[in-house]
Amino acid sequence: MRSSIVHDEILQYARILIIDDDVTIIKLLRDVLSVAGYSNIRSLSDPRGALTLLIEYQPELIISDLNMPYLDGFQILDLTRSFVGASDYLPVLIVTAENTEKARYRALAGGAVDYVNKPFEARELELRVGNLLRVRFNYLRLQQQNRALEEEVLNRTNEMEGYQLALKEAHLETIQRLARAVEHHDDDTAQHTQRVALMCSLLAQSLHLTEERVALLGYAAPLHDVGKIGIPESIMLKPGALTEAERKLMQRHCVIGADLLSGGRSDLLRAGERIALMHHEKWDGSGYPRGLRGQGIDIEGRIVAVADVFDALTHERPYKCAWPIDEAVEEIQSQSERHFDPDVVAAFMQMPHADLV
Repeated sequence: MRSSIVHDEILQYARILIIDDDVTIIKLLRDVLSVAGYSNIRSLSDPRGALTLLIEYQPELIISDLNMPYLDGFQILDLTRSFVGASDYLPVLIVTAENTEKARYRALAGGAVDYVNKPFEARELELRVGNLLRVRFNYLRLQQQNRALEEEVLNRTNEMEGYQLALKEAHLETIQRLARAVEHHDDDTAQHTQRVALMCSLLAQSLHLTEERVALLGYAAPLHDVGKIGIPESIMLKPGALTEAERKLMQRHCVIGADLLSGGRSDLLRAGERIALMHHEKWDGSGYPRGLRGQGIDIEGRIVAVADVFDALTHERPYKCAWPIDEAVEEIQSQSERHFDPDVVAAFMQMPHADLV
């Protein structure tokens, strides 16, 4: 009986490349994916042909073993990263019998998006493949939208009124697409980003930012966690505390998000880039990824930091229960001049906190 994992017709024809020196495993993977509904599968038992297939086949997902002759899985990750460059997103799923933390962390740090041990459970593999492909196609749609936007801007530079309207609509759609892409990693992301955006707008008003900057922050704030698109779900949804290696990998979402938004021509995307990069920096310099402090952190990042933490504290996450509102408010206040900008905290303390949850 055919599995129901492939809900979207576009996934059925996704180009999947399997690289494993064990032809028995290749056959097993092909059988599992074929039963799940995937019909465009290529495989390779000699990894030396990987570059040729990357060029000719242009896969949307790579499933690779780690321990192989000639080129191991880590070298396949390096090859894939060099092939697609920093501006593309091609997910690599490692399926291996190597069940050590060292191998797992090295693979994830090297660019693998997910890691499955052999022997694997067929249904779990189907679900992981489906999730990775949905993120891939969301990314491709976003890239296509960005290219269409750039072409529209170039074609309509002399039609200012129409150009401005199209630009605004396209930017807002870009944000919606980015937010939807992250939703595949975190079921609560959509509501979280909406709440954070509202709180940021209110804080910006209280801090007497201009009307234009308030609106810009409200539109850009939902992009703060867009980099989580590059973090494995096994870490995103882990019910317990993260290990040190997992925590460092999670922290990469700031840089991933900024890289994804970098090079934007609009104030909106540039603000989103700054927010993605800086929303985990701390007033005292103990944050990440750059250890910025005080006024060296852009005001947008300082505002989002408060809104993001308050919302995270007051809502349940896989690894914690929701805090009572009064305790969360006390925590924000206690972190003034340490984690948070004291001016932003002062503005936060005047807000109707119960209405923000």
